[in-house]
Amino acid sequence: MAFKPLTEDKESLQALAFAIRQQKGSDITADELKYNMRNMSILDQDIKIHCDIDYRKLIPRFKNWVDSGSEKDIEDWTNSSVWVANAVIPSQYIKGGGYIFYNTIGDSIFRGAYREMAKDIAKNAKNSVVRTVYASMSKGTGDKWNPADVIAIKKSKANNLIREMETFKKGQIPSGYSDLKTLKQQNKELVKKNPTMHIVEDMNMLYTYNQFVDKHYKSGDCVPISLKKVTATAKEIKEVTTPSVQMKSFDHKESKGIEDSLKLDIDITKVKFEPTNAKCIVEFTLGGEKGHTMDIRGFQSAINNDVQMQLQKGASANHGKATLGVFTIITKLSQGRMAFSKQRSELRRLFPKKRIPSGSTKEKHAFTSYDIFTGYTKNKKGDFSIYTFTEDLQKWAEYIQFLSGGKHKKQQVVSEVLKMYDGDPVKAAKWLKNKVQSYEVGQVVDKAQTNIKEFIKINIMKSVYSQAASKGFRIFGDKKITDYMTSSSYLKVGG
Repeated sequence: MAFKPLTEDKESLQALAFAIRQQKGSDITADELKYNMRNMSILDQDIKIHCDIDYRKLIPRFKNWVDSGSEKDIEDWTNSSVWVANAVIPSQYIKGGGYIFYNTIGDSIFRGAYREMAKDIAKNAKNSVVRTVYASMSKGTGDKWNPADVIAIKKSKANNLIREMETFKKGQIPSGYSDLKTLKQQNKELVKKNPTMHIVEDMNMLYTYNQFVDKHYKSGDCVPISLKKVTATAKEIKEVTTPSVQMKSFDHKESKGIEDSLKLDIDITKVKFEPTNAKCIVEFTLGGEKGHTMDIRGFQSAINNDVQMQLQKGASANHGKATLGVFTIITKLSQGRMAFSKQRSELRRLFPKKRIPSGSTKEKHAFTSYDIFTGYTKNKKGDFSIYTFTEDLQKWAEYIQFLSGGKHKKQQVVSEVLKMYDGDPVKAAKWLKNKVQSYEVGQVVDKAQTNIKEFIKINIMKSVYSQAASKGFRIFGDKKITDYMTSSSYLKVGG
């Protein structure tokens, strides 16, 4: 069986490529990287001390990958890692040499400090809305706060900076940072600039941590790097040229994130309810630029998972993902509750003798629970069982027709599901679940329907885009922008 790389393998490979490129001082090749993957046990010590990855796991995994992985897979990832390393190391963001490239501290310490602060805010914030927001934010990986896959830290500063991150993780401010601007001071300055902007003051500790990250990012002592795979275009392959590697600095110093959000220009152009696909697509413009979409679908193979929203430009340049739980909070805070009320009202009409649960065991949300559809595949009794599926299908089909504003006809749903059901009941139930949840999200922002006002739908999209793209969790009101979570500074590479 061909070796299949994990996320840790890909990120650690990039850390290795960075360290090799730094040590060599000139461009490296994919063959050089593959040689070192095969010979990690005798890796040059200067490279090894500047590449902090889990060698115990990765020495055998890298060798297996390069020796028994698919040829296309290994070529794609070694090429991408080399192109990124050759672009980033001599760039303005990496100041000289002497960096250690970490894949080991991101989750446990760097984002770990954020998660502990988020948990504390969720538990102790004075504002109940803030507690609700952070209860959701603290459950994730923390990548919406900072999506760094590799963290480059100057070797001479590494021990001290990591120790300071751990101090933040304990809920304390390290010595030397007590004079940083507080949120109260920042809000006073924001009011003078623009009275419509406000940052919630319950996140003061996180605000201080963001300033800590930004300070060392700007000095070049600690550079969080978010990675996207780089691929060559057909033209570049034909001309045997190296692809250009996109680099963008996300500067979230103090209030810059919320100030930049004033310029965010989004317009929903179309919501596509497609009869044969178990998903919904929202097309929107960003700054007047067409080609942006929110692809709402199931991204996991098991039936007991919710759909998610992937925001992207074109086919592969992803802005990021958002969950149903986050979408729910955003919609409610944006004054869009009526959309949920209309959906629940229609479900009560269609299923007068059954309670249709919302949310899931994994995350609270306002959309139809996937538990209903798992019940159709395994329960032998109850409201949602193997024996009620065919009868209920007619009602779910009518609900989908309602959600699409009549664009997706009831009979099309029934026909599509029954075609699958005879051969694979689980596949049919999963398709229906994905269809229902994705259409519920699509209906909320569909400008062709009148459940909520158009400006609310635009504000919801602005908030979802900001959160998915790791720009922060902020709510766009009619006359005010409230920043509940500001993302920290990082370098985005590739994509």
